[in-house]
Amino acid sequence: MNHILRAWRASFVRRWHNNPDLCHTVDPDSGHQGRTALLVLLFEPDASRNLLAHAITHDQGEVMPGDMSHDAKKAMPDLAKQIAQLEAKERVAQGFCLPNLTEREKKILKLCDWLDAWLWMMKHERRLYARKDWQAQLRDMHDAALDLGVGDAFAALIHAETTR
Repeated sequence: MNHILRAWRASFVRRWHNNPDLCHTVDPDSGHQGRTALLVLLFEPDASRNLLAHAITHDQGEVMPGDMSHDAKKAMPDLAKQIAQLEAKERVAQGFCLPNLTEREKKILKLCDWLDAWLWMMKHERRLYARKDWQAQLRDMHDAALDLGVGDAFAALIHAETTR
């Protein structure tokens, strides 16, 4: 298959399909990746082209294995590594041979990736906010934001979302 068509088709992989609380929502990877890139720009206004390219393609490889849940990745780190390798090969097959990110860029991308998931949960199933796993993710994101020097902007965003 043509790599352009392959990449375009891969953007329709559905997130949350294995999450009983969010599987009813429809969130294709292309939407998530676009929102992640938007968050990258808002937290890192001088983001490199490379970081933005990674943001808008970071889940393209999921067309092969599907969207593996965060819980599954934590429970099976060896399997998660194998799936990450499969996803990386698939991104290359789609024509995305991007340079490596700096350590800071990796952290920004991870924060924005997690933040988009958290905001999606708040939009669609706000009741989940009180659960321990989502609270733990919020704490991890807060720590990452502090480490990156964007703690104030992050805290303002979370305050705005949780008090509306």
